Amino acid sequence: MATEVDIEGKADDEGNRKYCWQCDFVTRMHMTKCIVCGAPLYDKPKHTPQPRNKLNSDGKAKRPNKKTVLLSFLLFAGAVSAAIALISPWRRTTAPVPSTGPTNIEVLGDTFLGYSTLWDQEFQKKLKEAQITIGYADELDQKTRSQKLSSGEVDFMVTTINQLFETPSTGKVVAMWDWTRGADRLVLNNKQFPPVTNVQTLNRTATQAAQQGELLSIIFAGNTPSEYLSILLADKSPDFALEKFNIIRVDDSSTAWQRFQNPQPGERIVAGIFWEPHVTQARRAGYIPSLSSAHVQRSIVDVVVASPQALKDNPGKVQEFVKAYYEHIARRSIDKTAWRQQFENLGGLTSSEALNFLQGVYFFDVNCANHWMNGPTKLLRQRLEYTKQVLYGSGRLTATPNNVEQLYDGRFVAELATSDDAASCPALRVAAPPTEPAPKPTSATSQQTQAKTTATQTTIAIQFEVGSARLNDQAKTVLDQMLETARPNDTVRVNATFADASSARALALLKNRATAVEQYVADKLPTANIQTTLNSGGTESPNVRVSIGEGLTP
Repeated sequence: MATEVDIEGKADDEGNRKYCWQCDFVTRMHMTKCIVCGAPLYDKPKHTPQPRNKLNSDGKAKRPNKKTVLLSFLLFAGAVSAAIALISPWRRTTAPVPSTGPTNIEVLGDTFLGYSTLWDQEFQKKLKEAQITIGYADELDQKTRSQKLSSGEVDFMVTTINQLFETPSTGKVVAMWDWTRGADRLVLNNKQFPPVTNVQTLNRTATQAAQQGELLSIIFAGNTPSEYLSILLADKSPDFALEKFNIIRVDDSSTAWQRFQNPQPGERIVAGIFWEPHVTQARRAGYIPSLSSAHVQRSIVDVVVASPQALKDNPGKVQEFVKAYYEHIARRSIDKTAWRQQFENLGGLTSSEALNFLQGVYFFDVNCANHWMNGPTKLLRQRLEYTKQVLYGSGRLTATPNNVEQLYDGRFVAELATSDDAASCPALRVAAPPTEPAPKPTSATSQQTQAKTTATQTTIAIQFEVGSARLNDQAKTVLDQMLETARPNDTVRVNATFADASSARALALLKNRATAVEQYVADKLPTANIQTTLNSGGTESPNVRVSIGEGLTP
């Protein structure tokens, strides 16, 4: 008797059943392998052949009539001959049509909320309409994830581009997923360490602890985007030095978040690096989010990698999956309400928290993905080269591939896209020059700030106190007024100038001031594209000017 598992209670729904031909297991669950014996599941029960000979009433087999057998054979042979004669001319001019049927794919990822589309029921339903069934699983160990992909055990994995170097596989990137602009973040443990309210006080507290013979701890998921972000932030901010901390590496962001709140005996965890939804949960719990992926624009980039077996043996499966995903993204981009609700339900977030997350991640549409992979600027290649240099310079890599273009295959995206222009990507758009002259200022310029406004951009000067890199209340007010008029994807350019940048002290002060402005802007407008330029020359004191608008070239 068949063993049946029915989780939906649809006893009369024969079409949704899956059958195991080996042990007669029957289920309505969405699975591809039998949970009893591990054999593949099929949509129809195994055909049971009928007895060749019927039985007489006495139980003995009937003997077939010889004339009947001969006549049947002649009729069959004639039919076959006629069929061959009719089909042969057609076969010479027409290619064989492959059989069609549902395509099963297996995907590996982790707990990042940005990957939640892969286990969202609506997306799975759309895939089913396209004759694709998907199995998604968390594999927290990046090395294991890459090994399973290389061996063909799974068809796809989602991961960040730094993992293409740190845990290499034999697969290739076939689609762009997202880049985060605030969804990965350094969080300060101001509850256990009340003085730690920003990255400057974090640095000061860590220095004081080291002078007393103790290293405070930072916790994050090792060998993940969190660790890569720690390297980028250490390079970006002079106040964030990893060598001042004891590093605690765990398997996943959720594990790091739990241990951050409940450290083991003797641990003094002063900060952690998490991804969503744990960043939002940390803010909700009263911790202070600080530096984020918004400070290292377009560096935390997630991609879809296909296995070498899928690329070689079934490129059509790769194309169908990529197509289904970008069609789903196109639908969600028109009205993002369903997207926001997805993050609410799957991440346990409120509506406003889900909206903040959505603003902190850019999900590639197919044209922007095509620009990155196949566009004239070869932006993906540039990002891979930059990532390779960062990892090699930090000692994470001892050898790197000479040709990073071998890591991706852009043909599947190119097949679907209608453009490879930079305007397809929100953070790379360049607005047309204004057609009307800039309006004249109508009010006097204050001593603290001089503002210059055109039809497409605004520039302000930030005044610091002598020898200080701290934003005072007046500077924050000026920045707030400028950011209130900003659009989500505006470009913010920070130009820092000093008369004598050859002075180490002057240059350090200049960098600290620029970093203070960057951090403030990123916290207020996490979706902005922030660019910083350090300049020497002139006779004025250390000066920082901030420009914002769509008219700025990235």
